[in-house]
Amino acid sequence: MAEENKVTTADLKKAAWRHNFTLQWSWNYERMQTLGFAYSMVPVLKKIYGTGHEFFEALKRHIVFYNTQPTMSSIIMGASCALEEQEQGEVGDSLKVALMGPFAGIGDTIVSILTRPIVGVFAASFALSGSYLGPVLMLLLGFFWYWTRFPLFWFGHREGINVATEVATGGKVQQITEIASIMGITVIGGFVPSILAKVKTPLKFAQEVAGADGKVVSKVIEISTILDTLLPHMIPIALVGVAYLMLYKLKWKPLKALLVLCAGTFALSLVGVL
Repeated sequence: MAEENKVTTADLKKAAWRHNFTLQWSWNYERMQTLGFAYSMVPVLKKIYGTGHEFFEALKRHIVFYNTQPTMSSIIMGASCALEEQEQGEVGDSLKVALMGPFAGIGDTIVSILTRPIVGVFAASFALSGSYLGPVLMLLLGFFWYWTRFPLFWFGHREGINVATEVATGGKVQQITEIASIMGITVIGGFVPSILAKVKTPLKFAQEVAGADGKVVSKVIEISTILDTLLPHMIPIALVGVAYLMLYKLKWKPLKALLVLCAGTFALSLVGVL
């Protein structure tokens, strides 16, 4: 080991920038994100091991299968750098294997499943009204999650092996996930009526009623109006309920459920129900 060479803050910053930019540039079906991760470790490994045999042996340890959610990967990257500095590279390898699965689930839940649909709903509302804020919101979301990777890297570097303990015991990570899940479900549920407000049935019927002057007149009664008096936005809510039934009760794939919904609504529109 090159004792005279110590890892500096500049080396760590270079590793973080490489990770956040290039993690998935060499993504492949054999080892997923491995090449991007190994390339990101090079500045740190060179300072610790020099450029000789030890460096290549250390680099070889990082050329193994690796795949997780990119934002959460910053924590693993920071912890791996810290453990390499502490001459615990093998522990860092085990940490990568132990955390990439749980972090993939946490990251996909918070980043992809919760925040993107929530912001996407607002962005779609703005776009439908003709506002430029729709695409701007989606761009800002992308920038937000990208820049979040840097504090997560330093968090992982500071915690080191304790990151695994934090995940194993739940802690703040579990609390954040639960809060985000509740917020996401609440917001998406609240936007269902406004998104699908135009989904109504054109069905109507005429009823003869007595007018103010005693004459019998014909009054048209719309089915949608009656349904909305019973439960506002009953049809949109029913469609969401059908989608929930197919996805979570019948365990259908999203594509299959979407095709069935499209085919069903198209058929109902042909017969004048929707």
